[in-house]
Amino acid sequence: MKNGKADLSSCDSLENGVILLYNKIRSRGNAELDLLLDEGDVDAILTGKQTQYPSSVVRLVEQLAQEFVNDLFSTLRERMLDLRYCTVVFVGGGAILLRRQIEASGKVGKPLFVSNINANAAGYEYLYRLEAVGR
Repeated sequence: MKNGKADLSSCDSLENGVILLYNKIRSRGNAELDLLLDEGDVDAILTGKQTQYPSSVVRLVEQLAQEFVNDLFSTLRERMLDLRYCTVVFVGGGAILLRRQIEASGKVGKPLFVSNINANAAGYEYLYRLEAVGR
């Protein structure tokens, strides 16, 4: 956003989706703890739900999630985006899943979370309709 309006000329997309985090957690869990975790297990741990896993597993998952978030914010900073002094809107399932890590990072001035899991799809639908009518 620039001056309260969407500025599509400055949009960019990074290949840093949550699937990369899942893969890293599953790989490290298998290598270090001889454990096979699936995405549902990772989601349960990251959302603070009670699981059957010992604290060593929970610590590994949370540590890797925090590293993932910190690396993402470092990548954004390298692209000249300093998030410490602005409001940042987080949208989508990954943002909901990693909310605790985002807030704990200390790298976002004022995080605002959109909790609607379908918000990204709704935004793309809105953009499509704007483009279809020629704005």
